[in-house]
Amino acid sequence: MEHKDPVPDTDEQREPYTPASFEKRAAAWTGIAYMLMLLFILNFMLFTGGRQLPGTFPLFLVPVSAALAVVVVHRMRNGTAAGGTLGGAAVLAMCAAGVFTGLSLGVPALLAAFKV
Repeated sequence: MEHKDPVPDTDEQREPYTPASFEKRAAAWTGIAYMLMLLFILNFMLFTGGRQLPGTFPLFLVPVSAALAVVVVHRMRNGTAAGGTLGGAAVLAMCAAGVFTGLSLGVPALLAAFKV
């Protein structure tokens, strides 16, 4: 009976390294942004005795809108955007609207939460 080693002995037997796709890297950076936002909220509540940040939920629309816009621009440059140039432009317009809405509704609420 032949025993197989789970770890290859030579570099020739290993699979070549393939980096993550652009979309996966954009999703990872979006996840980091959300993690930092949640960390800020939890620390704010911890250090202010349980005060909340009412009205700041629209800020969570900003990272996903920005990441989607970056991915769409990347796909438009490569010529693989769904719907072609017109579809990509429509998605970019919606992403810009999402960023504008998130910032215009979330930032004033965040600044109001910092006032005592």
